[in-house]
Amino acid sequence: MRRLRYALACARLAAVSVGLAACGGSEQPPAAPGILKGERRDTRIVHEPCDAETGDAEPQDVNGDGRADITIVRSGGTELCRFLDLNFDGVVDVWVYKDPSGAVRRRESDFDRDGVVDEIALLRSGQLMEKHRATSLSGALDTWNYFEGGRLVRTVRDSDGDSVIDQWWEYDANKPDCPLVHSDVDHDGLPDPGASVDLCSAEGLAPQSDEEPADDSESRIPEPDRAPVEIDPETGKPKEAEDADP
Repeated sequence: MRRLRYALACARLAAVSVGLAACGGSEQPPAAPGILKGERRDTRIVHEPCDAETGDAEPQDVNGDGRADITIVRSGGTELCRFLDLNFDGVVDVWVYKDPSGAVRRRESDFDRDGVVDEIALLRSGQLMEKHRATSLSGALDTWNYFEGGRLVRTVRDSDGDSVIDQWWEYDANKPDCPLVHSDVDHDGLPDPGASVDLCSAEGLAPQSDEEPADDSESRIPEPDRAPVEIDPETGKPKEAEDADP
């Protein structure tokens, strides 16, 4: 549901952009602080290795099917990283990387089970700082989220795949689910007057804030012929299964 609402919001922004482009440009206001004209981003999805062959690897089979569901990679007894198959289909869904203190510093997630990373989360002292996302089927990053104190405060996007930022999302602490989105319609690298959209101005279009649990249920659809055993990505231990519906 969250992704559907996000897609609807992006479609609405695209419609606004087309309408504004048809109307022509107007006098450009000065760029807001923090906005770089024509800012280019590296959109490559770069997977950080977590290689079981280069360290002391500890595979764990939590559901007894003979395949490793969690593999913890250590060096000198210190955990470097781990990778997890959360839905027991034999394909890694999440990679978690630790800093020397043992806190999570990076998490890579494959939500659609195609073997390609869709999201890279960067943490400092265990606190979420950034998320780099590939939200389309192009195989490239297009969305960058920034957090302060665990709260989503800013997002920039490359909505047309040219590696140049063309959307700037602002979040009010009092209305975290109602971002104000500024767009570059005339492709001059800056937000355009009249091209800002309040995503709460139409009911149902505002995407939820990014303060979501790491174990998004959309990324953990168990195979129908197996009883699900949920794995905690942080501890690597199975959680207690809830009672099944009768």
